[in-house]
Amino acid sequence: MTKIINVSLVALTSILFTACTSSAIPEPVQSPNFKEGSHDGCATAKGEYSKDSSSFNNNKDYQDGWYHGRKKCNPTQAQL
Repeated sequence: MTKIINVSLVALTSILFTACTSSAIPEPVQSPNFKEGSHDGCATAKGEYSKDSSSFNNNKDYQDGWYHGRKKCNPTQAQL
């Protein structure tokens, strides 16, 4: 009897943890600065260095976009 209860508790716990997780990765914020940074980061990943240093140093959206674009367009990163 206790084996049935233990198995039931494990199954219930597994279901609860599964319900609390999400497999979807949220899309990054698509502000104009993020888009510009993403475009420049992608160009950099393809071999044409492009970065607005002032925006990169002073604007978090641009900086996040630049890293996102560089990673998204880097051929070695795409395989991971």
